[in-house]
Amino acid sequence: MIGATTDHHSDLAVVTGGTRGIGRHLAEGFARAGYRVLLTATDAERARVAAEEIAAATGATVRGTGLEVADAESVRSFAATVYEAESETGTNLRVLVNNAGRIERTEGPLWEADPASLQAVVEANTLGPLLVINALGAHLLEVAAQTGEPTRIIDLNSGSGSRGTVEYAAYSATKTSLFRIAQSVHHYGYDKGLRIFEMAPGVIRSDMTHGMPLHDGREEWTREEDLVDLALALASGDLDAYSGRFVRAGVDRPEDLAAAAGSLTGTSRTITMND
Repeated sequence: MIGATTDHHSDLAVVTGGTRGIGRHLAEGFARAGYRVLLTATDAERARVAAEEIAAATGATVRGTGLEVADAESVRSFAATVYEAESETGTNLRVLVNNAGRIERTEGPLWEADPASLQAVVEANTLGPLLVINALGAHLLEVAAQTGEPTRIIDLNSGSGSRGTVEYAAYSATKTSLFRIAQSVHHYGYDKGLRIFEMAPGVIRSDMTHGMPLHDGREEWTREEDLVDLALALASGDLDAYSGRFVRAGVDRPEDLAAAAGSLTGTSRTITMND
């Protein structure tokens, strides 16, 4: 990985939804890279167990806590937990990974979908990141100002957000909405030291993806190490030119992105309507 460093003993990485699947890979990846890690799950006990397992496997300091990303009170309480983790470990929050999310295995025509499921997808995937950034954004700016080093947010986006997937209208809409959130965060935060990236994980082999009709018969899967390498490269600062933009694990290699950074235009890797 370009610009790799293992000197992250004073850096805290938060990974929401970090107990399984993509979030688990990312939590382990940041831990192995030397970060102190705080991961979340809707079930606090599951988060605690996952943290203990990752700590045992990596030797890193890992903590788990409960979080309902779409509940404002839960998010406020979580922010206090983040500050507590910083104090206890002598770290600064440097990376926030908005991974917690939801997809229904089948969605289909909207008029056939369960309204409660549609609402749950929107709340987890759009309201969740909004509330988490609302709660922690000012603190990320404070850390950047105090340390003189940028802080970074990585949103787990999707090809469904950039191109759309007709079988998953609600899910696609929520992932597209992250582009607009990132646009605003980049606008208000970049000059003050806050970066934000939209990262698609590719198609990682998991219980969820195996159960989705969309992936029936799939033989090619994104490698977990490609996902982790890209996330760590975004967190490192080597790819800050891509703040507010979209990258995809398994397709975009960090070294290729770095080489192409100088050719980016104002709308490169963003969602913009052509006239």
